[in-house]
Amino acid sequence: MSPAFRDRLPAFVDRRVRAAAWAMLVAQSTIVFTGGVVRLTGSGLGCPEWPRCTEDSYVNTPEMGLHGFIEFGNRLLGVGLGILGVLTILLLWRLRRQRRDLFFMAVGLTAIVPVQALIGGITVWTGLNPWVVAAHFLPSAVAVAVSALFVRRTYDAGDRLGRRSAGLPRALLPAIGVLTAITVLLGVIATGAGPHAGDANTPRNGFDPALMSRLHAVPVWLLVACTVAFLIIAVARHDRTLIRAAALLLGAQLLQGTIGYIQYFTGLPEWLVSIHLIGSCAAIAATANLLDADVRRTPLAPARRAPDPVPA
Repeated sequence: MSPAFRDRLPAFVDRRVRAAAWAMLVAQSTIVFTGGVVRLTGSGLGCPEWPRCTEDSYVNTPEMGLHGFIEFGNRLLGVGLGILGVLTILLLWRLRRQRRDLFFMAVGLTAIVPVQALIGGITVWTGLNPWVVAAHFLPSAVAVAVSALFVRRTYDAGDRLGRRSAGLPRALLPAIGVLTAITVLLGVIATGAGPHAGDANTPRNGFDPALMSRLHAVPVWLLVACTVAFLIIAVARHDRTLIRAAALLLGAQLLQGTIGYIQYFTGLPEWLVSIHLIGSCAAIAATANLLDADVRRTPLAPARRAPDPVPA
């Protein structure tokens, strides 16, 4: 890396770093959505091979129709996500010692891309096995959570000054985190039992869809109850940071739960299921935001554009 190029990289958390963090969160959420579109449109085997799209081509062909276009587009977005990750690592290179938290989150978010690509390949090789499809979603859920942390950490100094929730019931925040994870896990199992397999000839996981949907709702109600309790305590303590984070999470949970019930009672229409996927990303990100908001850190000044290097 030339000194001139290195000098143009951020030496502190500026607008470019925050823009990259937000772009990562949006991109990780978008690929969850497009992956859902692949499944909801029956395009899971739009490219019947992996890593090639067909035996003779890495790209889709006109003869493959809309399904091939949708599946190849999703694969292409994965490539774009990997490029974004590499660029973000490069952007943080001068900060890799000063802000190890940001640098290693960028490395982790980039490393998960080839892992997801491999799991995606296995889903194709196994003919969209519902358990492999479920496993394909879980790393993306983790990536969305880490991306939300990445965004939040660009607004603080990365230090730890204690916890805001000191004196609160100690199990409340961990319960919110664990219940969110259980909700996501049961959600992907319920999805594997439902009608949207990604291909008309793909079998489901064998569970009763109605039963799995009801089981999925149990941790949701517990999660909402814990979040309401936490919000009430935060309001009583006049902690604006925790109030904002808890209110954001509660709003995401209520919206997501409402969509979930509507889609269940309307027969799981594809467009509503796709919105539910977006809602899952919002709820996961808001959960990560609340858990991190509990840690007191030194706030950073508003980001500014990095000054141009002084000519020698």
